[in-house]
Amino acid sequence: MQIHKSSRYAYLVLQSLMRKYRFSLIIGLIIGIVGSLGFFRLYPFASRFLLRPTQNIAMVGEFTPSNLPLTIQQRISRGLTQIAPDGSVIPSLATNWEVKDEGRQYVFTLDTSAVWHTGKTLTANDINYNIRNVIFTPLDAATLKVTLQEPFSPFLTLLAKPIFQRGLRGVGEYRVSGIRLNGERVVYLKLTPAKDMSLPNLEYRFYRTEAAAVLAYKLGNVDSIEDATEPTQLKDWRNTTITTHTKNDRIVAVYFNLKNSFVAEKAVRQALAYAVPDLGRPRVNSPIGSTSWAFSDKGRNYTFDMARARRLLGQESSPSGQIVITTFSQYLDTAQKIAGSWNQLGIPTTIRVENTVPEGYQVLISAQDIPPDPDQYPFWHQTQAQTNITGYANVKIDKLLEDGRREIDPEKRKIIYADFVRYLTEDVPAIFLYHPAFYTIRRSTP
Repeated sequence: MQIHKSSRYAYLVLQSLMRKYRFSLIIGLIIGIVGSLGFFRLYPFASRFLLRPTQNIAMVGEFTPSNLPLTIQQRISRGLTQIAPDGSVIPSLATNWEVKDEGRQYVFTLDTSAVWHTGKTLTANDINYNIRNVIFTPLDAATLKVTLQEPFSPFLTLLAKPIFQRGLRGVGEYRVSGIRLNGERVVYLKLTPAKDMSLPNLEYRFYRTEAAAVLAYKLGNVDSIEDATEPTQLKDWRNTTITTHTKNDRIVAVYFNLKNSFVAEKAVRQALAYAVPDLGRPRVNSPIGSTSWAFSDKGRNYTFDMARARRLLGQESSPSGQIVITTFSQYLDTAQKIAGSWNQLGIPTTIRVENTVPEGYQVLISAQDIPPDPDQYPFWHQTQAQTNITGYANVKIDKLLEDGRREIDPEKRKIIYADFVRYLTEDVPAIFLYHPAFYTIRRSTP
């Protein structure tokens, strides 16, 4: 009986509250239903903001905000052009262009949908690469005229460099949302998606040495290392995947200092080239990358031939001499194999490991970046004392290099650079060896 009275009392109280707050309860119920439905509909989108994964990446090298690795620059912004895998130039911020006055003038039409990270639309007034003796003139918001003093066929590749506003603001798929410096050196950089929120956040940490990057990986501070050169320390590390990449835009070679009397003789250099043993990697015979649109297989092949090397060395009137190979630690294995073979040839050969290229080196084993355009003027023209490290001088090569950077017809340039490769490899101021391997080390999900 008491229970019945209590229940009836509760019912009356509830009924009274319903009458008094009926409107508020109905509104609350509607809001609750709509909110629940909205949550389930919006969750997949909201989770991209709230639960977006972050990739923690180690990179080796010292960089400032103005010279970040190109792979990072290309995430933040774009250039007027971009480079295809074969080194040819294709549209980017410029959707098309017209070449006039035999290569002295270019007129670009810009992508009118491109927007800076500030929200401002890109216009022709925003473009100025500050290239010496090149004038950038906006014709209207979407048209840009560029005037050169002389034709320069590699010019379009220069415009593939991403453009930036102050504060590393770009027009790319990522924006800079955090940066830390140690002096002028970047030690940390955070990138977040600018538009496509399905992309992960990227956090880069920069280390001066590869050993420091490997230690950071082992400590769990980073989850991947890009462009590593020596992955053996992490070969058997738990939950780790190592991927090998061939750097076709880089070449390892033996460079001769042609001021040295012994290697100044072409027959000696050719003998040494034939005495280079199998290095366990595909041999290259050209300073132009094997994937380039201008690659030619007309270069002289120096396949290992010790008998031929001895004959060539015997033709030299004063074959006696000795060699000191200067190299860097990452190429020590290559240097040791070559030195061993040259010793068998009868030329006493020793190795010196350095951190920088010393003046007066005799023979150098090192790597060199290959530009996307086949233009090799800086490396082999005799006027280029700072970058022509062999001191090579050949009037015929000079003329081919000069013609190659003036000619704008790609088919004619192919012929020019095929001749260049043929004559250069015959003269052998350097022995081209291989494209080096680099490694991406990444922590995998257990």
